[in-house]
Amino acid sequence: MIDRELKDAVRKSWDESSELYDSCSGHGIGTGEEKAAWKQELGRDLPGLPGSQLIVLDIGCGTGVMGLLFAEMGHRVTGIDLSEGMLAKAREKASAQNLPAEFKTGDAELLPFGKGLFDVVVNRHLLWTLPHPDAALKEWHRVLKTGGVLLVIEGVWNDRSFRVRAKRFVSDGLSRIFGHHHGGHYDENLWSELPFGGGVPKETMADTLEHAGFTGISFRDLMYIREIQKRGQPWYQRFAPAETYYIAAAKKED
Repeated sequence: MIDRELKDAVRKSWDESSELYDSCSGHGIGTGEEKAAWKQELGRDLPGLPGSQLIVLDIGCGTGVMGLLFAEMGHRVTGIDLSEGMLAKAREKASAQNLPAEFKTGDAELLPFGKGLFDVVVNRHLLWTLPHPDAALKEWHRVLKTGGVLLVIEGVWNDRSFRVRAKRFVSDGLSRIFGHHHGGHYDENLWSELPFGGGVPKETMADTLEHAGFTGISFRDLMYIREIQKRGQPWYQRFAPAETYYIAAAKKED
């Protein structure tokens, strides 16, 4: 598949899933306990003095979940995504909550911004969806200010083993039956074009971040947030993986 076809397929997939995306545990934020946990994690590695307002870019923002948390914390937020369906949901939520976040169409691998504009770049569940993750990370490095921080929330969702594929097949089938299936799944042709399709192990993430020029790379386990999310999930979704979930923080030094 050529790049245009790839991006069109990705866009279509997430446009189709935008209506139900936030209703699925692990995508939208279901409880106050989960929201507090996310704010705590997002606040741990921020640059600058405590309480200072930062300029934040949420890449592959989807319905704005992470970006709007930063906006609630008092930061200036811009979110970009390929999917207009997702962006429409993000704008609706920002308006309903009276939060001054801006959401616009943009490609994570070719950002429509100049060099060194953002204090923080954040993304969640994005890197595995990209056909050119190395190029994307270099772009994210480019738009960060010197001393800025990248926060990447990732995991391993599908290692393609028989055990994991069987669990996902059953969970997805039951979700369709009970009306809680958000879509967003890629066909095999698209999967084959994604270097990190199914997720990014920590060791691979560390190597990829370092190759893109980031330093000070650290990881924190987020499986406790997965446990919080599971408490709000229907029974038939609780046994689907992930078994690895983390936040990676990295700095731009020059």
